[in-house]
Amino acid sequence: MNRLLLLLLSFPLVACQTSGTVGDDDDSATDDDDSATDDDDVVDDDDAMDDDDDATDGCWQAAALLDVASAPGPGAEYDMPSLSGYCDGDDFVIESNQLPHYTFISMTPNALTANQVTWRMPRNPTLNAQPTAMPLLGYAGYTVGGTPVYGPTEGPIPDPYGDPVYNGIMDPCQGHTAQEYHNHALVQKCLTPAALVAEPWTLPDPDPTQESPVLGFAADGFPIYGPYGCVDASCTQVVEFQSGWVQTGDPTTYAWWNHEFQASTDKTVLDECNGRIGPDGTYRYHATAGFPYVLGCYMGTPVGTNGQDAPGPAPDGGDDDDDDGPGPSDCDGPTDDCTGECPDGAYGCTCADTPQGFGCIPTCTEDAHCTGLTGGPPLTCNEAEGVCVPDGP
Repeated sequence: MNRLLLLLLSFPLVACQTSGTVGDDDDSATDDDDSATDDDDVVDDDDAMDDDDDATDGCWQAAALLDVASAPGPGAEYDMPSLSGYCDGDDFVIESNQLPHYTFISMTPNALTANQVTWRMPRNPTLNAQPTAMPLLGYAGYTVGGTPVYGPTEGPIPDPYGDPVYNGIMDPCQGHTAQEYHNHALVQKCLTPAALVAEPWTLPDPDPTQESPVLGFAADGFPIYGPYGCVDASCTQVVEFQSGWVQTGDPTTYAWWNHEFQASTDKTVLDECNGRIGPDGTYRYHATAGFPYVLGCYMGTPVGTNGQDAPGPAPDGGDDDDDDGPGPSDCDGPTDDCTGECPDGAYGCTCADTPQGFGCIPTCTEDAHCTGLTGGPPLTCNEAEGVCVPDGP
């Protein structure tokens, strides 16, 4: 079968790549002194944000959101953006119609439409001993402007699972439309209070001597800062943080498979999830100029839209021998029996050759056979191949 159409990202495969262990030795921004898994060194985000808490009844995350109602919005022919957030017990809740607060520039054939959603994520996220994979397609977090953050890959058509930033199909704020408007990378000057104008990309670039603000939140609840940050508690030096992911091939297609994480002793190089432990002892991600731009994986426990667990294959596309997650089961070849191995409700199930190896894939003869299957983005039927594939770019 066509390998480009059978990368079923809606059924996550394996855990996040651990070619460089997060928090070990001096190999990354999360070294032994700041170990991402050392609970004694890590303080709760709420403790680090007490000043903001006072302004929002203990919900500093809500205070970080932009007042998009005061912005001009995407254009006269579109709805105005709406965004609100509040804390509810152990959750931070954000409600958004996912429209940009700035002028919409069409970069794909997909229309800009309002899509009202409610996201929940941990209010007080905690670090896990091992990183968790992020989704290869779909929601991975959100910006302070209320637009969803996706990973650094597109869908199967026209450049299968390529890097949309590298491929030049992003607007000046690094967003575009699919089922909804979303960002694959973050531009600091598009996501600050000063950015509540029609064309924030025309604003001056941020001062590299000043620490970046929070630009968004990952699905695990940890904040996403801009690229600049303090290296010590007194902020005697502000640096631009860099991704540790290195390009190894052509990311026009299969972007993850054309990058690898290389740990570094340079304190400006982030861990494999594109984050670090800050001088205040809290973990945070940083938006970076290089791949993967926002997130490489999760250091906390991600939560998907409306509180559902967020699935995700590993960037390395490696094998998952445990079969504990929601990913497709391994199989040995086209004649292997996949009965009972596809999601409940599947029309049928076949062993198909994908770029990650053989896996059990739902079959179909019409789109209706691909609706309602669990995990990942919406699916459509590729009638020529007789299998369900992710719908849209």
